[in-house]
Amino acid sequence: MPTTKLNYMKYSIAFLFVLISITTNAQTTLVRGPYLQSLTDKSIKIMWRTSDSTQAVVKIGYAPNALNRTIIDTHNIKDHIVLVDGLSAREKYYYSVGTDDVNVLAGGDEQHHFFAAPSVGDTTGFRFWVIGDFGKANSRQVRVRNWFQTYVKDNKVDAWLWLGDNAYQDGKDVEYQEKVFGRTYGYDSILRFLPSYPIPGNHDYNSVNQSKPAEKHTGPYYNNVEVFRNAEMGGIPSKTEAYYSYDFGNVHFMALNSELYTYSIFWDLGSPYKTWIENDIKSTDKKFIVAYIHQPPYSKGSHDTDDFYQIFMQNTREKIVPILEKYGVDVVLSGHSHVYERSYLINGHYARSSYFNKEKVVVDSTDGNPDNGNVYTKYTYGPLKGKGTVYSVIGNSGNYEEHNGKMHPVFTTKYDDTGDNGAGSMILEVKGNELTGTYYTLDGVLFDKFRIVKQDSSTISGIKQNKNIKSLKVYPNPFSEQVTLEVSLDKAAVLDVYIQNLTGELVADKIAFGRANKGVNLIEINNIGDLPAGNYIITIAQDGIFTSKQVVKL
Repeated sequence: MPTTKLNYMKYSIAFLFVLISITTNAQTTLVRGPYLQSLTDKSIKIMWRTSDSTQAVVKIGYAPNALNRTIIDTHNIKDHIVLVDGLSAREKYYYSVGTDDVNVLAGGDEQHHFFAAPSVGDTTGFRFWVIGDFGKANSRQVRVRNWFQTYVKDNKVDAWLWLGDNAYQDGKDVEYQEKVFGRTYGYDSILRFLPSYPIPGNHDYNSVNQSKPAEKHTGPYYNNVEVFRNAEMGGIPSKTEAYYSYDFGNVHFMALNSELYTYSIFWDLGSPYKTWIENDIKSTDKKFIVAYIHQPPYSKGSHDTDDFYQIFMQNTREKIVPILEKYGVDVVLSGHSHVYERSYLINGHYARSSYFNKEKVVVDSTDGNPDNGNVYTKYTYGPLKGKGTVYSVIGNSGNYEEHNGKMHPVFTTKYDDTGDNGAGSMILEVKGNELTGTYYTLDGVLFDKFRIVKQDSSTISGIKQNKNIKSLKVYPNPFSEQVTLEVSLDKAAVLDVYIQNLTGELVADKIAFGRANKGVNLIEINNIGDLPAGNYIITIAQDGIFTSKQVVKL
């Protein structure tokens, strides 16, 4: 009897232990995530939050049912950050997260996956989704999100830029939980497969201890993101999450911070932020440079950059933009003003809009839209080397306010539809020497597109060159009314001169023809003054063999 009783007690205790263990595991639930940060071509950080303090287990593999690699973090915490390294560039991976080998909280299915970044310098192309001022928990935010979920079914998107004001009204953790990580209004279904590279805005900074140096800033924004501090994927180490940079393929991205007012006060007295910006941008050799910062240098939306009290936007325009343009930045993306605005290709406007001088500032006065036969050409040589930047405000991916009905003179287009329709987002696509930005409204209507083409040679590639033509010079370039061709020939020849758009279509009949002598010939073209402003190709033909130069008509 005693033995029987002892066995009964032993089994009861064992049963009680198993019951307690099962109950404890059952109580651990997924509160947030998983979501993906700090993507490189070799690694990624997977983050999530649990209801209880537990260890973290990540399983990863090449198929949802073949997660053959396991990474374990034995720290018992609620907010989990697991580094997964040893990745191969552009490879697709599936994953799951849990508390141990048995208890999986999420993943192991088609939705939980990601693609490793392309190798630094890769030119085969990628797409980013770009949204700003989105965390409002309203129907506009939901409709923009739902459009993207439809878009990404047929279009591979590699990563995601947050332009700040990610969680209204004050960037509190509870606001991030509902408006960023939540299922009803947030991006729970997107975060699990699309890595993001965020920056903060002024509303996020309402919950940040701004009195300390940037490297010591803390708050919900900084708790919820993991970004590069030490140039893990290119650039110069910033040693802070307040601003950072990285190389994605053949693009150098600069994630800047418009809320560092104390650094702006001492901008010319040894500001570490200024020093880092200049050192970082001048060190890159990538084909394109894209900077993004919350508060824009130009806007006439819900915020007007001309208002005297808009000191943060003024700081962006007067202090940061001159450095970016000095080293050839191609695109600057911002939020803050709850509208979509997009500029011409411009350079050198650092004052209020009343001082805008179109002839001096605008490098290309077309809309730069390839659907309309226009693109912006940026030269890597000659007098226009590195000149010209496109500025875009995408501050209406959730938020919306009434606008003043004005257009800033640097802009060529603006979207400020009223009420529930006044929202959208951008797809930024880079491939080879072309960068394209496309803005879609919340219902997927293509509202705007621009394209920048990098011109690396004075001669258009892909055209068979005429060896008899020793050199071809065009001046002035850009031109307004007439242009002169300086042609050097090895021997006399009959030449025809044509002008085409960048797709190769003739935009005018033969504009000149005749016999040219051996040596240097000057051909004056004065019958193309009526051409619309834009980019063109002037071609000299001799017996079906061509030499071409790209020109800009002002």
